[in-house]
Amino acid sequence: MRKIFIVLLMSLFFISPVYADNHVVNVSYDGKVTTASGEAPSLPLKAKVTFYDGSEKEYNIDWNTFDESLYKTRNASQFTVTGSIADLQVTTSCIVNVEAAKITHINELANKTVTIGEALSLPATASVTWSNGDQSNEIIRWDNYDNNALKYVHTFSLNGHIYDQTITQTIHVKYASVTSVSVPAVVYTTTGVEAQLPQYATVSYSNKTSKKVKIIWNNQIFNEAGKYTVYGKLYQSTRKVSIRVEVKKNEDTTTETPKQEEPVKKTKSKKTKKVQKEEKSSFSYVIALVVFTAILFGFITLISFIKRKIRIKENR
Repeated sequence: MRKIFIVLLMSLFFISPVYADNHVVNVSYDGKVTTASGEAPSLPLKAKVTFYDGSEKEYNIDWNTFDESLYKTRNASQFTVTGSIADLQVTTSCIVNVEAAKITHINELANKTVTIGEALSLPATASVTWSNGDQSNEIIRWDNYDNNALKYVHTFSLNGHIYDQTITQTIHVKYASVTSVSVPAVVYTTTGVEAQLPQYATVSYSNKTSKKVKIIWNNQIFNEAGKYTVYGKLYQSTRKVSIRVEVKKNEDTTTETPKQEEPVKKTKSKKTKKVQKEEKSSFSYVIALVVFTAILFGFITLISFIKRKIRIKENR
């Protein structure tokens, strides 16, 4: 009885070898599993199982779930996925090679405008989309360009590089625009006289330079007193300029009708009285001087006469 039981056990062992793990010699599948960064790998659905007796058979593989971050790395990487063959209670694994992410899109750069004489400032980075879904700002390596390209009005393109991708910047070179015009706030004149308006204005430009530019003014003569705004424009430009002109009435008496003389009033003004007083004082001074001179002369004459009389007496 014991021998029969042992025979039955051995028969069961040889008849059903696929249900024991140690009877599987090898599990294999065709091809290498490689995927692009950001793309889920296509794992093999079936595996070829080789048994101890040399027989082979295909079985379905049930792969375990894995985190998608494993295949969304930007750099090249590698990870392992495990699975099982349920019918055999056998586990297996697969190595997945992830290729480095590639740039799938570069946001276009807005056209750039620069004025003649102004330094060209190019963007340092551009927004990039990667094959794994990442977005980032990446440094641009710009090609060299001739500075003479910024000395005249035209449009040109300049290439830059982000890794192995090329990006293009369109550049428009134009004349500098006027940012401000400086003239005096107000000038003054009289009716019928041409206003002396400034011939030049100080003009500032968008490239931070400035220079004197001639002004072409409109009418500059006014026949009535008042405040006016005179308009003009810069020479060889459509830029308008304005200035305030204040006109006063012309008081030139040569152009006016002579006024009728008013009758002389008998009343004397304070000024007239003062003049008369000063004249009287001067006359009195002259009279006093004459009198003093006469007295002095008489005194001298008298002294001479007395001396002569004395001299005559002594001689007798």
